[in-house]
Amino acid sequence: MVIMEYYRLSSLQVLVALYFIGYIMGGSLPNVQCMESEQKALLRFKESLVDHSDRLSSWVAEEEADCCKWRGVECNHTTGHVMALDLPNESLQGELNSALLDLPYLSYLDLSLNHFDTNEIPKFIGSLSNLEYLNLSQANFRGHIPRELGNLSRLHFLDLSSRYHPLTASNLDWLQGLSSLKVLNLGGVDLRNAVNWLNQINVLPSLVELHLFDSNLNKLPSSLPHANFTSLQILDLSLNNFSSSIPRWLFNISHSLVHINFTGSHLQGPIPDAFENMTSLAILDLSSNNLEGEIPKSLGLIREGNQLKGPSSLRELDLSYNQLNGKLLQSLGLLSKLVVLDVELNRLAGVITEAHFSNLSSLRVLRLDGNSFVLNMSSSWVPVFRLDIISLWDCHLGPLFPYWLRTQNDFSYISIDHAGISDSVPDWFWNLSTMADQVTLYSNQLKGKVPDLSSLVNLSHLDLGSNSFHGPLPRFSAKMKTLYLDDNLFSGHISHICESLVVNSSLSVLYLSGNNFSGQLPDCWTNGQNLDTLYLGNNQFYGKIPDSIGHLPLFILSLWGNRLYGEIPLSLKNCASLAHLNLKHNKLSGSIAWIEGSLPNLAILYLDSNNFSGTIPSHLCQLKHLKLLNLSSNHISGTIPLCINNIMGMTRTDYNPLTGEEDRNPMAPCSIDLSSNNLSGEIPIIVTSLIGLVYLNLSNNHLTGSIPHDIGSMKLLEQLDLSRNELSCSIPTSISDLASLEFLDASQNNLSGKIPSSMQKFDKASVMGNPNLCGLPTANDCLSNVTYEDALCRGEEASKGSESRQVENGDGIETTSFYIRMAAGFITGYCGFWSALLFNTSWRNAYYRFLGNLCEKIYVMVVVNMNRVSKKFQSKQA
Repeated sequence: MVIMEYYRLSSLQVLVALYFIGYIMGGSLPNVQCMESEQKALLRFKESLVDHSDRLSSWVAEEEADCCKWRGVECNHTTGHVMALDLPNESLQGELNSALLDLPYLSYLDLSLNHFDTNEIPKFIGSLSNLEYLNLSQANFRGHIPRELGNLSRLHFLDLSSRYHPLTASNLDWLQGLSSLKVLNLGGVDLRNAVNWLNQINVLPSLVELHLFDSNLNKLPSSLPHANFTSLQILDLSLNNFSSSIPRWLFNISHSLVHINFTGSHLQGPIPDAFENMTSLAILDLSSNNLEGEIPKSLGLIREGNQLKGPSSLRELDLSYNQLNGKLLQSLGLLSKLVVLDVELNRLAGVITEAHFSNLSSLRVLRLDGNSFVLNMSSSWVPVFRLDIISLWDCHLGPLFPYWLRTQNDFSYISIDHAGISDSVPDWFWNLSTMADQVTLYSNQLKGKVPDLSSLVNLSHLDLGSNSFHGPLPRFSAKMKTLYLDDNLFSGHISHICESLVVNSSLSVLYLSGNNFSGQLPDCWTNGQNLDTLYLGNNQFYGKIPDSIGHLPLFILSLWGNRLYGEIPLSLKNCASLAHLNLKHNKLSGSIAWIEGSLPNLAILYLDSNNFSGTIPSHLCQLKHLKLLNLSSNHISGTIPLCINNIMGMTRTDYNPLTGEEDRNPMAPCSIDLSSNNLSGEIPIIVTSLIGLVYLNLSNNHLTGSIPHDIGSMKLLEQLDLSRNELSCSIPTSISDLASLEFLDASQNNLSGKIPSSMQKFDKASVMGNPNLCGLPTANDCLSNVTYEDALCRGEEASKGSESRQVENGDGIETTSFYIRMAAGFITGYCGFWSALLFNTSWRNAYYRFLGNLCEKIYVMVVVNMNRVSKKFQSKQA
């Protein structure tokens, strides 16, 4: 972009030069006003604009008004002709008036960063024949780029870049008329239909800069018959969809290229070993692709005889976020001009020594993280560089704290997470850099006390989590925004957090969980104006939750695993942004009825393992974004609310509770855990509409009735626990539709009948304590398709179902009742008739035994048929 800015400045400098040429030739500054006709043209141009910010207030039609003094207008001070309109970022709206055609000497037009969002680029601009500089970038123009722009044969600079592809071009053949063009920026223009785009750009012999980032290009030709743009210095083809290798034609223009950017363009295959002739190359960005193989030797300096060949001018090398393997080239250490070395998140490995950095005296950014490097530096090594950014997480630096860091006293960012260091942090480290903005030492075995950090006035992010630091909560700077001290051995009270919150209004994230902090929670949280994430769980805090905590702008509140008691403060209703609330494993009590619609964004709710009582409030169903609900191990009674299907976050498989939109990568698997309470009544059939559920646990309650017959519609269920209840009837055959089910426990109930064959993959423990179940995995054989007891249960359920459907379907209840009456009449008439005939005592005794058995068989058969008829009517209704 340096060259682009140069052309912008040079055009304005031409105007200034003309001004002083007039001064030199005339001996005094000329007093030439703008041409009257051109002043009128500017006023007509203004009339079509909407200027809410009154930026063009100086553009007025007054006597002796001089348009050359108007905002954004530059004139030739010898002739008075308008040469330039420089109006970027002026909040202008409306339309562009063709009055610009009455400015015949206009050579510079910049309307970038305005808001012409309902208009196309007007075709008349192609008739401004003297234009040399045209910048309409980020001005929100829409539609097709007019081909008429190809008439601007004097144009040196063209920038139509935009965001989100509001502009399109089906081909670029109109570029052939721009023979003088040096800078072309069509970044963000939709070029997906521009099939022959590279050949159409290749006709520009003077092109120095080419920017086609994020242009929906999907094909990158690997070769060109002839590379015509041999003056090209900057090539930006980032953020496209090429899915191809790095093209060969790139190396045909290697002598001129200064900057190559292919980041995020889906490049694949190896990096070609052909960079040795790119002696002018300063920036190479191949990050965020699918490149594989080793780093080619030609990217470092190669010694041939007494000469070193390679990209000796290289200042920035970014190969991050690829799939490169092998070792880091030692020859990279000879690139004395290298400022940025970034190979993070690849598959590189091997030992790195001082030789890899032997000549990198200009290095300021070092990113080796996310690989499997071992840094083996001697304790006496003194680097030749002074780093600003040090990112070495997942690199092995230990077991001792790296002593060479003592020389790096200018860094603003350092990350040595997961570095295998099991040592005390030396005192000199905390005094290293007053410029430090982010310090991350996460997940090592670091120990010792953390000193007072309030003197590090620029420190905004500190992560010391998952180590063995001890001592009191350290004081921190007034600019601290995120502080992670979780999973350490810190102890004592945290009362002085109140002082920090008074002087520090920036703090937004505070992680203190997993330590030995104790005492009561301070009641001073009203000072946390920006504190939206607060983790204080798994400590030894006791007492009540302070009321002031509800005055924080909370997004996440985690107080789990402490000794907190009493009721949840009603002030939490104020936290309208609260999405994650974790209060589990405390001694909290009272009702959970405080949960109302005042928490519209609540997505995760852990209240398990407390002493809550009362019922599940129906307005819990108003939490439509709820995705994870755990009320287990409390004293909650009553029934499961029938409105539970109103929780939208659980009734869809693609729902993000934080945005209210579809999401292919949900934040967390949906789950409900109501186990180990005193719930009673039946499992509502409506629960099967929660098709987003992955985990459902209703165990250890007093639930009755049957398992909902349509449970098979919950396709995502992986774990289902209904054990230790009073459920009856058979296990629905639809459970076979739960293909994702990995854990099932229906033990210790009153279930009966044949176990569906799909349950044979589970062990016997999953159904134990149900003596009337038969079939695998139990040892009970099923003598018929259904036992007498289960048939009776099914008949009762069918009868209940018929009663409940009476209002909905009168025909159904009449038909079912008809079969019931017919069965009863048949049994009574049959037995009564033959009893009267069989008056002989011996016959009577024999027939009674016969008829008793027959009646029992007929009763079972009729009840089974009744159930089948009832099912038919149920399916008819469905």
